Amino acid sequence: MESRTPDQISTPRNVKPRLKPNPKAPRQILPVRAPEVRVQGAAEVALGFSVEQVRIEALRCLQCKDPVCVEACPLHIDIKSFIGLMAQGEFEAAHQKISEESPFPGICGRVCQHELFCEKSCLLGKKLESVAIGSLERFAADQNREVKSPAPDATPACAPKPQGARVALIGSGPASLIAAYDLVRNGYRVTVFEALHELGGVLAYGIPNFRLPREIIHDEIARLAAMGVEFRRSVIVGKTFTVEELLAEGFAAVFLGTGAGLPHLMGIPGENLVGVYTANEFLTRLNLMEAFRFPETDTPVHIGKRTVVVGGGNSAMDAARWARRMGSETTVLFRRGRSELRARLEEIEHAEEEGVNFEFLGAPVRLMGDEKGTVREMECIRMKLCEPDDSGRPSPVPMEGSEYRVAVDTVVMAIGQSANPTVQRSTPQLVTNRGKIVTDADGLTSMARVFAGGDVVRGGSTVILAMRDGRAAAAAIHEALKSEQATSATTEINVATDVAPGLSPASGAKHDARFQVSAPGLKPAATNSTLENRIVAKRLITPEIAWFEVQATAISRHWQAGQFVILRPRADSERIPLTLVDGDPEKGSITLVVQGIGKTSRVLVAMEPGEILADLLGPLGQAAAIENVGHVVCIAGGVGVAELLPVARAFRKAGNRVTALCGARSTAQIILDAELRAACDEVQWATDDGSMGMKGTVVDLMRAWKAAQTAPIGSAHVIGPIPMMRYASALTREWGVHTLASLNPIMVDGTGMCGGCRVTVGDKVKFACVDGPEFDAHKVDFEELTRRTRAYLDQERQTREAHACRIGLGQ
Repeated sequence: MESRTPDQISTPRNVKPRLKPNPKAPRQILPVRAPEVRVQGAAEVALGFSVEQVRIEALRCLQCKDPVCVEACPLHIDIKSFIGLMAQGEFEAAHQKISEESPFPGICGRVCQHELFCEKSCLLGKKLESVAIGSLERFAADQNREVKSPAPDATPACAPKPQGARVALIGSGPASLIAAYDLVRNGYRVTVFEALHELGGVLAYGIPNFRLPREIIHDEIARLAAMGVEFRRSVIVGKTFTVEELLAEGFAAVFLGTGAGLPHLMGIPGENLVGVYTANEFLTRLNLMEAFRFPETDTPVHIGKRTVVVGGGNSAMDAARWARRMGSETTVLFRRGRSELRARLEEIEHAEEEGVNFEFLGAPVRLMGDEKGTVREMECIRMKLCEPDDSGRPSPVPMEGSEYRVAVDTVVMAIGQSANPTVQRSTPQLVTNRGKIVTDADGLTSMARVFAGGDVVRGGSTVILAMRDGRAAAAAIHEALKSEQATSATTEINVATDVAPGLSPASGAKHDARFQVSAPGLKPAATNSTLENRIVAKRLITPEIAWFEVQATAISRHWQAGQFVILRPRADSERIPLTLVDGDPEKGSITLVVQGIGKTSRVLVAMEPGEILADLLGPLGQAAAIENVGHVVCIAGGVGVAELLPVARAFRKAGNRVTALCGARSTAQIILDAELRAACDEVQWATDDGSMGMKGTVVDLMRAWKAAQTAPIGSAHVIGPIPMMRYASALTREWGVHTLASLNPIMVDGTGMCGGCRVTVGDKVKFACVDGPEFDAHKVDFEELTRRTRAYLDQERQTREAHACRIGLGQ
């Protein structure tokens, strides 16, 4: 008879022997690409642990009886158990263990500040180095993606169709994503509304590809879609729909996770020079619109030979590292010392390895430009550190007489951001504090059934703290609604009839099927139903100017004169602004007029009825200021006549006498003349060649018209090319007539997120998309505005010529 040792007798063959921890092994170093390699492109810097490194690192874990790391984790992931499974080589089981609390190990394994939470509390770290929990979490996620075996609770076949109450989550950033995960697992029908065309919020627009690859975001959000979460892109709550409308349309609760997307400015002379960016605009162009691939992509970014990034947080490091990848000599200028930097230590180290320089105890006080209005020099002042301020860090104080100057071609302002104000402005019932939404400990706002969390409550914070807020709010929503859910679960719910047109699920929208994305305003599926964003009708006004009717149910119901939309004709196009010319709530359609000047507008002009726009976001901006002042003169040049039309109608409806003074190059370029004559009491034209009306410019026409007037003019409204608005406004100043200029043409993002449309009005910098687009024309700095709008002319010409060659029209 074969003899066996006691250990062999006591250990069943199907049970793996317990591995002995080895906490004294050195902490494993995460492999990264060489600095000279990674600065050449956008590939991810960190390569991830090898299987052997995972084994060694997992065995460093003490497997504490009371794992304080679990409590320290904002999501309370069972860290002890998943590391134990990884030590056994059970990587799929480890991934499933993480997924019990978080569907985002690939995201959090890369961007969560583990060193401030779980790793900081790790008992091993009291005497040795803490366990590399974040790197192990990342490995579990990457291994799962590699074998393409999602956890059972995330597969479409195993996920029960949610039948509970409907919950709306506003914004698709970290707070909303984790709330969606928790709520859908509790059976709620969850809809996430996102203003941008990509999902992920700050994960998509704020964090570079080289730190968080886009496929990680896409795949982990796809897990939520597979569980039944519906995603609605290009919907800006507060504009497309209001919070009250969502509640009235059957959503039992609303969560506001709109983030802190309004960038801070430095408040110094010259910050509106060409080449000066907010970090939001700079990173959005590169991360979201992939300007690093220009001209393969349509969106450019200006990065000169010398770049200075002002700030010391993660956004500053991200911007500086992008600038290095674009070939710029880059310096981070920070008003405090190195120890006060708020960025992650590994990001600071990576930046230094990649050649980013750091200048501490300095702050900009003035920017100087050349004759073209492009930034060329920065004046700084030395700082000294004094008593701590409200942040707990030593407060920086300028040292008198220590000014110095540095040459610079690009400046990035990475000094923080505030809560985006769109929802707050449209929902005055919400109590706010300095723009941030006020909530109780559970995330409940001042409105019943409306919750909030993340940066819109905290201000600029971190991904993991936003997730903690989202989880807390989801628990509070569940607690508040579970009795209603129990009742509604016994009733058959017909989504197609339960939802008003404009808020129903998708039917035929052309988007990535993984995300079940609906277009805003899409009516329930039916025979011959109209698809949202579809071009219903088109007519060419001139060979280069087209009139479109587009299906956009929600926008047609909410638009007002003076507002605009942001759209992309194709999925690979850049975002462009277009003024809303008209809207028909009965038909659910809007009217747009576009002139084919650049590549994107030319692509749009070439589209035909039946085609569907990739994205359509609106209505955006503030409505025109309409009041009865007696006599209003509306002045427009070129395609600006399209914006003039709804404003003129609104003024006349308010009881005013309306005169329209319009300019065009020739009769062939005159647009909407019949519509204008129906809307106004008087219409006059000036053409450059004299082929219709007065020969000359619209400003010439204004002088001639005014000379014949005897009655007072109440106000003026001007829209068109910026040089025309400048000279027209100067003339109305001479007349002593209050004048509003519409700056719709300068929009970049349209939601207030980037700050690219900032303009000086009087002595203040305004964001045209949030504060306007109408401003007192006599206070607008048109000279500055002209320079800023001409910043990308060379790049626009480059893309236009490349496009012409691709379609066979090039030389």
